[in-house]
Amino acid sequence: MSNHWGDPPIPLGEPMTPGKDLPRPLRALLAHRYLPLWAAMFAIVLTLPSLRVGLLLDDHLHRAMLPGGPRYEGLAPVLMNLFCFLDGDPHRTLQIMDHGVLPWWTVPEIKVMFWRPVSALTHWLDYRLWPQYPLLMHAQSLLWLGALVAAVTLLYRRVIGGLWVAGLAALLYAIDDVHAVPVAWLANRNALVAAFFGVCALLAHDRWRREQWRAGAIVGPVLLALSLLSGEAGIGTCAYLIAYAQFLERGPWSRRAAALLPFVAVVVLWRVSWTCLGYGTAHMGLYMDPLAEPARFLAAVVERGPILLVGQLSTPPPDFSVLLAPKGLHILWLVSVAFVAVLAVVLVPVLRRNRLSRFWCAGMALAVIPACATTPADRLLLFIGIGAMPLLASLLAAALAVRACKPGKWAWRVPLLTVGGAAGLIHIVLAPLILMARAAFPMGTPSMLESLYVHTALDGSITDQTLVIVNPPSTVHANGLPVFREMSGQPVPRFTRALAPGLPAVVVRRPDEHTLTIRPELGYMAFRFDQMFRDQRDPMRVGQRVALTGMTAEVTALTPDCRPAEVAFHFAVPLEDPSLRWLQWDHGEFVPFTPLPVGTTLELRPQPPAGRGRVW
Repeated sequence: MSNHWGDPPIPLGEPMTPGKDLPRPLRALLAHRYLPLWAAMFAIVLTLPSLRVGLLLDDHLHRAMLPGGPRYEGLAPVLMNLFCFLDGDPHRTLQIMDHGVLPWWTVPEIKVMFWRPVSALTHWLDYRLWPQYPLLMHAQSLLWLGALVAAVTLLYRRVIGGLWVAGLAALLYAIDDVHAVPVAWLANRNALVAAFFGVCALLAHDRWRREQWRAGAIVGPVLLALSLLSGEAGIGTCAYLIAYAQFLERGPWSRRAAALLPFVAVVVLWRVSWTCLGYGTAHMGLYMDPLAEPARFLAAVVERGPILLVGQLSTPPPDFSVLLAPKGLHILWLVSVAFVAVLAVVLVPVLRRNRLSRFWCAGMALAVIPACATTPADRLLLFIGIGAMPLLASLLAAALAVRACKPGKWAWRVPLLTVGGAAGLIHIVLAPLILMARAAFPMGTPSMLESLYVHTALDGSITDQTLVIVNPPSTVHANGLPVFREMSGQPVPRFTRALAPGLPAVVVRRPDEHTLTIRPELGYMAFRFDQMFRDQRDPMRVGQRVALTGMTAEVTALTPDCRPAEVAFHFAVPLEDPSLRWLQWDHGEFVPFTPLPVGTTLELRPQPPAGRGRVW
């Protein structure tokens, strides 16, 4: 049997010897006509633990913004702008900072506006049909995952043929643990929706080019538009369209390029509309605009690309990089580059012998590029995995029939068997187990997450007080307190002030009755998520002041990499004034804090919750 392009069925370029690859029943299962449905159901079953996750981070903002829920001041509950959080207006940003929803170091000109109306529509349906049942919202995400896996399975079958290798690639994609966060985090559903429409666009394009289905010339670009309007990740579709024209199409390049023109028009129209409507990001540490910052983006591709590839093909997951200091991140990058180099050596004979393998590899590599616009994470790998899984399936098939492949030299067989064995262990044995675990705990265990939120009882008098949190373990979670309390109907502090990141320790000094000076052990903005609100290109300087109602933060020292090392917080009233309510984080919870006597110093080194290890 051969695929539709006349190449041998196995991407190594030679047919497998009967009886020396997989048992016949397993081969029959992987080539079964109903495999798309079974693969989709398998993926859904593995991610069922996500049904109990509830709302996380941005989910609470969506609940506040969407019709039918309480309105939070400063966040427009407009369906088309569901993923628009900060519009770049300094006055508006300062108002939100003053209320306590943003860290005091936020750049006033920060802009975080994403155009995702198709994904927003899915959330709107959630809150119109079952606003009080997050479980049903997660059920919708599971259906999107199932639809994506089924579409990917159909794509593999169309391109590779009705072979068990295509089925193996589909199975690897279905059980890939990188799907956990997009399924379990409702606000990240946009990645699943964008990937689904993107794969459907590839299916329509393939049918048009191979079977002369004329409607595909229109349907494909329309589906790409839906993908882009679901999430920026939809641009990953173009990676496989380019690879398709290069490696699977035949004929003059003018004809191949002409087939891509409708997709180019869609991308240009989408990007022009994106810009004219005011969408985009600016002054944000976690995201960058590739067109507005090409040099910086190119550097990010070099820095993040190998980490993303290793996260997809091997281990550790890209999320691990968020926890590393600069030195550890550099080591991870070196290891990732070495891994990619070794894998390239193993793949050379595969890529040389078969156009299909070159297509999948090129699509995977090109899909890495747009994913580098933000911090490496598993949730960015949906498009990258589309090309990665056929390559891994090919390596596993080759490792199972190494004699039939006739590589010629043991120097190639040994790394092939080594890489194939490692791939089987990681992607067949460990991946489904990790997928189930991460679907249940996408951002950590419940005990860890609960320890980041303020659960301290606050009576009604807090509405006339400023709540001052000295050393929160996560400023993102601490600054979310006003939103969470309003959504749950609890009294909301008049203002909330999260002063300094508390991990691993801070030194607190009181020079006078109105001032508290805090020096974190690692400095301010040491953790990746703390950099979300101030880009490294907007460093603070010694003497810089940020004035908020009743408090001014003054930078008094910098770290060698120009982050605040020490900050003096000047309050309008003495620290003992009853208008201030003080909390500190210790033993996994927020407890009352008593301001120090004038002239004294104290180190706050939070202890882990009793009976548990350190949650960070």
